[in-house]
Amino acid sequence: MPELHPAAIVHRDPGALLDRCDIGGVRRLYREPGYESGAIVPAGDWAPMSADLPRRYAPTSFTREGGMVEFFRLPADVIALPELTSLVDTLGDPEAIPLAATYDPPDEPVTHRLPTSGLRPGLHIDNRENASFTDCAFARRRLCVNMGPGSRYLFLVTTPITSMCKAVYDRYENHHPHTGDFGLYLTERKRASVLRIRIDPGEGWIAPTALLPFDESTEGERLPSTTASRLGRWRRGRLRPLI
Repeated sequence: MPELHPAAIVHRDPGALLDRCDIGGVRRLYREPGYESGAIVPAGDWAPMSADLPRRYAPTSFTREGGMVEFFRLPADVIALPELTSLVDTLGDPEAIPLAATYDPPDEPVTHRLPTSGLRPGLHIDNRENASFTDCAFARRRLCVNMGPGSRYLFLVTTPITSMCKAVYDRYENHHPHTGDFGLYLTERKRASVLRIRIDPGEGWIAPTALLPFDESTEGERLPSTTASRLGRWRRGRLRPLI
């Protein structure tokens, strides 16, 4: 079965994307300490991306800006949160939503924890604006920067939650997508791919996390890392591209 509406990844150099990105499947966890029951995580079967995938994931003229994934490198003078705040103020959304900075120790398989329970939900969408199926494509994108000192990885599922909803619901137009829809999709379709993209200190990403299930990881790293994040309606190409 061909993949439904794959993620749109902005890139200039397919080789640079291939060099820092692997692809694999997913699995579900039940009764695993520290995780929500049924949490979806990468299966660990990482393999290099095939040479045709960058072309398949490239945005088209029909791709909305709010559905694009971008990777960028910070300017050399942005070395701490105050400079980052000043930079973000210039990116085109005066109503951007600041998110709490995170500090993640090394060797964490996934980093996100639910603030209420402390449990890890695994790959999830962040529909904090409670956007409907129709409005998900216009939701704010998450901008996240690795402030170091260690490297980390972004996990990004390649099929949007809206495509999953179309596959499992007869009436999806007024539905408000949530992470549980990903689980239902796996139950009925049993197919999903996840990308693992390395993000080094001073690098960052912008992604539609209300559309694409995601998480981050410090697995295999020896140093901790801190992130700074904002939600905003960012204009494409405002930061120095990474790939």
